[in-house]
Amino acid sequence: MSKGTAPSLFSSPHATNFTGFARAVDLGVSRVMSFRYPGLTMRRSQRMIRRSDPEMYELALPLTGDSALVQERRESVIRPTEFTFLTTSRPYECRHLPERETAPSGGTDPAPPATSSTVAILVPQSAVPLPQQKVVRLLAGRMRTEGMTALLAQFLVQVGEHPEQFRTAAAGQLDRMALDLVSATLAQHLDLEDALPVEVRQQGFRARIDAFITAHLGDVDLNARTIAAAHHISLRTLYRLWADEGTSIAELIRHRRLERCRHDLANPLLAGQPIYAIAARWGFADKASFARLFRATYGLTPQEYRQTSAPPQA
Repeated sequence: MSKGTAPSLFSSPHATNFTGFARAVDLGVSRVMSFRYPGLTMRRSQRMIRRSDPEMYELALPLTGDSALVQERRESVIRPTEFTFLTTSRPYECRHLPERETAPSGGTDPAPPATSSTVAILVPQSAVPLPQQKVVRLLAGRMRTEGMTALLAQFLVQVGEHPEQFRTAAAGQLDRMALDLVSATLAQHLDLEDALPVEVRQQGFRARIDAFITAHLGDVDLNARTIAAAHHISLRTLYRLWADEGTSIAELIRHRRLERCRHDLANPLLAGQPIYAIAARWGFADKASFARLFRATYGLTPQEYRQTSAPPQA
């Protein structure tokens, strides 16, 4: 098998009862996959490995249902929102049990079939800049979605839910991001962050800062100084980290706030909310400056944009 079709914890042709559906996004070196299935039991033997081994690592995140994995005489029961880790180069066994969905309230229709869903990423072992003899300590382990692991989970869920958005020329950049997040996640759980190359550590740090900005867009005091203070670094260090991003911290914050406002103004469910209540929710404290900035960016005033985005009257 080629590396692009590596036997996966969830997509291997050796699965005994896989009857769901799978989607994959090839970012280049790495591959992101999302699955939904009624259940899965699988075994990868030493004979299969001798026949073909793409030498891949896999991090898998069950979103619903329960999972169990055995590799290297270790066994883990993985709950939703916990990663598990394996390699294709060693035998393993896995089982995934579905979560039964409830029937619609007040109706007579039966409940949908029980299903499980998962997102996962496959990366070549050679692409992870950590000693393999240390990485294998994590095999069949459980990783809670904290720190870099949480950022990796957010990335995989976003790619898995909207694969059409990631089959573009930007895939190369996303591939580097994915590899850096995987490396930083494994390093975090091995306490080996200092062993990563400087550029990988910096990418991981930028990812944490980026997530912090997204989470605090509504804070009117969000700026480079408060971001640096929250991450215990100097302004100079923050600016140096962001030097290659093609946009400043202030521009990034402003753009994301405007995009959130634009999205809400086009939402018919929010048509009754005052425009400046929406602006204030996303961190714009001054009405006049928000209106000027919105018009300069989109060519319309906020009111004009809301009117042009409104659905036609029946």
